[in-house]
Amino acid sequence: MLIAIMLAVVVGMAALAIDGSRAYALRRDLQAAVDAAALAAADNLQQTGSYSSAEQAATTIFEANLRLYGGPACSPVYGAPGSNPLTITCSFGDGTVLTQVVSGLGAQGSQFKLTAARSLQLQFARIFTNSNPTIDGTATGSVNNLLYTPTIAALGQSGCGGIGGSVISLSGGGTLTVTGDVVASGSISVSSSALRVAGDIYARCQANVPGAQTACYPSGASAPCTYPDIAGATRSGYHYIDPSYPPPVVLGGARSVGGGSVVLVPGTYAASATFNSGTCWFLSGGVYEWQGGYTNSSDFVSNELKPPDEPDLTDSGERSANQFWDTNNASCSGGVQVSTTSGPGGIPVGRWAFVVTSTRTDTYAGRTYTRESAPSMCYLQNVNNSGQNVQIVISNVPGATSYNIYAAPPNNRCAGPFGLVDTVPVSGTPSNSNTRTCPAFSGSGCSLGLESISLDAIDLGPPFAPNMLAAPGVVGAYPPSSETSPLLSGLPNQNPGRGGGAAGDRANENNCETTGGIYATCPNAVTPGAVELYLPAGGCINATSGGDNFIFSGYQYDWIAVYGPGSNYPPANTCAAVLSASGNSAYVGLVYMASASMAITSPYAFEGGSGGLIANAVSFTGSMPTITINRGFTPVPPAARLTG
Repeated sequence: MLIAIMLAVVVGMAALAIDGSRAYALRRDLQAAVDAAALAAADNLQQTGSYSSAEQAATTIFEANLRLYGGPACSPVYGAPGSNPLTITCSFGDGTVLTQVVSGLGAQGSQFKLTAARSLQLQFARIFTNSNPTIDGTATGSVNNLLYTPTIAALGQSGCGGIGGSVISLSGGGTLTVTGDVVASGSISVSSSALRVAGDIYARCQANVPGAQTACYPSGASAPCTYPDIAGATRSGYHYIDPSYPPPVVLGGARSVGGGSVVLVPGTYAASATFNSGTCWFLSGGVYEWQGGYTNSSDFVSNELKPPDEPDLTDSGERSANQFWDTNNASCSGGVQVSTTSGPGGIPVGRWAFVVTSTRTDTYAGRTYTRESAPSMCYLQNVNNSGQNVQIVISNVPGATSYNIYAAPPNNRCAGPFGLVDTVPVSGTPSNSNTRTCPAFSGSGCSLGLESISLDAIDLGPPFAPNMLAAPGVVGAYPPSSETSPLLSGLPNQNPGRGGGAAGDRANENNCETTGGIYATCPNAVTPGAVELYLPAGGCINATSGGDNFIFSGYQYDWIAVYGPGSNYPPANTCAAVLSASGNSAYVGLVYMASASMAITSPYAFEGGSGGLIANAVSFTGSMPTITINRGFTPVPPAARLTG
């Protein structure tokens, strides 16, 4: 009897040791597998933007980690969540079940909560029970949370812990409208103006921010929100950590503003750069180190490549009343005249249509990258007899080094299609010393200069025809996509959107190329023509209300448009920076001056898509701007993380 009793104890101890260890090992394996799957789903969503692809990635990595074979049966099919979370259950042949609960949380990002369960077949413990226990593991992965890539972030701690003041202050007229998150490591003060955030507000030592309201993200509509809009909220604040972006590498020698060219080149500008001549400047792609500071009091400075005669979007045969390079009365927009001249003949008779694009190459890491603007307005020209050529005269636009001429055969008119006919190089060095008479099609009164070409039967005679399969730059190739509607009334047209390969924008912030210089789908390695303004300690940016700065950064610079070093890269730039504007400014990328105070004094300072603003403190005075985060123009977002 004693032996029988002891046998029960021994078997129980064996069950605890063997089946218990098997349960622990299975629990550990399940937890590791769902951890990996949750991270895989979030990472895949960040890379592809596809919920279906992310959910498939989670299942695949889970299956691989547990060495499951044959594939699961999943219900319902992979897809995007709606106003309610999407629950997907996948059953494997050995009885393992993986459940994914996928939620779209608006400004808080996307969340993948994964639970896995498997029945453990007992061995010694079967003497105590007829049932097998179920072991499970749970993990939650989150990604793309605007909390970590906010639209506005202030790193200072004023207003908290007994420190006076505030790190984000509004004291102007109207409403500061923000799409994305607003994050303060100190307090937020709203006085005579209002703050409206389509996203979340995080103020470290405030349960609420008087004068602030939240709206639906991403539309900006007022609550109640209809999915995919998600209502923003004022949430528990925290100490926002400086991302500590490193200083850029400056290539190029010592430079100075001026020198007889409208085009500036990257390098080191030791003296204080002051733009006060009431004209235009084009920035060639690269890093500009402004050691003595950067002040623009009356000029228009940009790296945007635009065509001459931007079209009216309601009528491509008309010139838009708001030309980009005429911003701030710079008179640099360029233009085109088309006429007929006597010639050897051979051009088919009829009414031809023409458009013109600006082209240039910019260099990054020793390789040249091609840029080509959207097309100009459409020009119609009758060829009345076989003894005529077509004469095209182009008044130069800043930044162009040549022009592509596209034609649509007779009677197609401006509907096209258009095919590449010829290229006109820019001769000489366009100067901005006198642009008041620009555009001009004769003489030397316009210092930007002019170019001309005569098209004959070799260019326009048979077998010329537009060819949609021709690569860019090849005779017959289609032109780039057209510009799109302005952000607001009274502003110039916007660039074409992003597209695969050579589709969409081929010139500016929506343009991507591989390191081999091939047009590619964004995101990719290089944004040709991108610039970064580098303000080391001792230099500061003073963009006054008399000038405009419209610049874009790119992938090779991690989408940082303005950089001032923080305390982690001493000496820190602790200056009092100013971002104002006359009527059309933008920083397409992140403005990062971690130790500086930033004053925003104009409603026109952020007209284009923003990559965010990070400073030690930020103040808004005067009329309030609208600042909209564009995730395509932000630094590489934080990686997916396990949050549960």
